[in-house]
Amino acid sequence: MTENIETDRLILRTPKPSDVERITAIANNWRIASMLGLMPHPFTQRDAMDFIVRIASLPADAAQFAITLKHEDGLLIGGAGYGPAHAQPQGYGPETDFGYWLAEDYWGKGYASEAAAAVLDHAFTHTPIGLLSTDYNLENAGSKRVLEKLGFEAVGQRTRYSLAQGADMNTMNMHLPRGRWQAMKEQAA
Repeated sequence: MTENIETDRLILRTPKPSDVERITAIANNWRIASMLGLMPHPFTQRDAMDFIVRIASLPADAAQFAITLKHEDGLLIGGAGYGPAHAQPQGYGPETDFGYWLAEDYWGKGYASEAAAAVLDHAFTHTPIGLLSTDYNLENAGSKRVLEKLGFEAVGQRTRYSLAQGADMNTMNMHLPRGRWQAMKEQAA
């Protein structure tokens, strides 16, 4: 089990079975699922429970967190994590996927940046991962801004399969090497 991460406004913790109803309520949203590769739509309680069960068997170089509000009785507002990449296209070497999502009511309030920065720090300080990779749907300008702020750089466009859409979506692949993350941390200090 991964330890909790605390930020100014958030506590990131391991999702648990008692989160199934809340995860289902906020993840069953087309505007969220259509931007992601691995989130089905509709999103059911069974999907939420399957996700929580899979977390228990993550390898040591992976972690998944429930994003919760510190000052609202731990209200779950999304998820974030990193782990082995899924079905990479030919020509892409080993990558560790990084991702996050938030309930629509919490978009545009800085929570994604705050949670994502904390998860990046966790990945680079608790594992030997050398490179984090992510894709954002080209229609998701908010995610592009978050990733650029965190130091990710564009590698190139590609298509990724979206469970919710049942089709490929156009994405921008972004990378953050450990060295760039370290340089940014030193510059900020």
